[in-house]
Formats: sequence, structure tokens, C-alpha cells
Amino acid sequence: MTLYMKLGGRKAIMRAMPRLLTRLEQDPCFNLGNFRREFERSDDLSEFLIFLSGGAPFYDGKPICELLSPICTCADVYERFVDHLISVLLVGRQAATADEADLRELMNRLRPHVLDPKPVRPELVYSVGPDLLSA
Repeated sequence: MTLYMKLGGRKAIMRAMPRLLTRLEQDPCFNLGNFRREFERSDDLSEFLIFLSGGAPFYDGKPICELLSPICTCADVYERFVDHLISVLLVGRQAATADEADLRELMNRLRPHVLDPKPVRPELVYSVGPDLLSA
């Protein structure tokens, strides 16, 4: 059974996101700024969590480093984010210790990508004028 299934699937992850936002807003360590708008406009964080936990074969949303780097500015703040995330995803769950350990491990592997994102090489894009496109 995947972590995704243990967490309760897509519906459970989607239901946890408003609680996560509320917890982050109440925590003085977080300055949500643009994150709040991004969070309310898109489901990128929840879709990424679905992918990360094994519920989707791919993720094509905004890169996670762009989503979390603005609010997770150091290792301590990232750990607080993970604590909040785990508390909303595993609220009221029996035998959640193994699931918590699995989720913490996944988030620990993600930490370098959030805290120290590497620049992405630009890709060369060639443009073609409309006169060359006609047959």
C-alpha cells in the first residue's frame, strides 16, 4: 500500500490543504505573501504531494522549489513547515507513526531542492517568422 493510499487518497490531501494554510497563517515564522495567492489560485502543492506520496505518475505543476522557497527560508522554518504538513495530513489517524516516518523521509529528501535550489540551464528556443511557416 502506497503512502498516498495510507493518507486517504486525493480527497484527504485536498481537504488538508485549507487546514495547512490556516496553520501557516497562525505561525509567526511564516510570511505567506505571494504563497497565499499561489495557494488559493492553484492546486500545485496538493498535486505535488499526491505525486510525492505515490498517487500520480507525474507532476507537471510549478516546481516545488519555486512554491516553497519563498516561505521556507531556512532549515528550521522548513522543519516547521513539515511539522504543520504532517499534523494536517495525519490528524486523527491510527498507527500514524509509520506513515509519519515515511512522510518525513520524503520531505527530508526534498529539503535540498527547497532550501538550495540549483539554477536551471536556459534552453535555446528558436523562433521562426510567419513567412517560413507557410507552405
